[in-house]
Amino acid sequence: MTTIARPALVALVLALLLAVPALAQGTDAELRDEIEALKKGQQDIQKQLAEIKKLLQARPQGKQGPNVKGMVFDIGENQVKGQGSAKLTLIEFTDYQ
Repeated sequence: MTTIARPALVALVLALLLAVPALAQGTDAELRDEIEALKKGQQDIQKQLAEIKKLLQARPQGKQGPNVKGMVFDIGENQVKGQGSAKLTLIEFTDYQ
């Protein structure tokens, strides 16, 4: 390759590499429209989150489950882990369907 052809080839390759991102971006109006659509989507999500937050805050606070203090449960022949004389008993109800 001659010494003149090499810089010309390098310049051509650089020009092509720089032109590809410019072609892919589109016009300013398209970009503005896309940005506005994204902003509107974010505002919709923020409104939905605010509604969810209001619903969660409106729930009654305090005990959520039934009062089972002092109740005796017969667990039959099911597996037991720990001492039977423990002050606290945790019972897990599961359904493997």
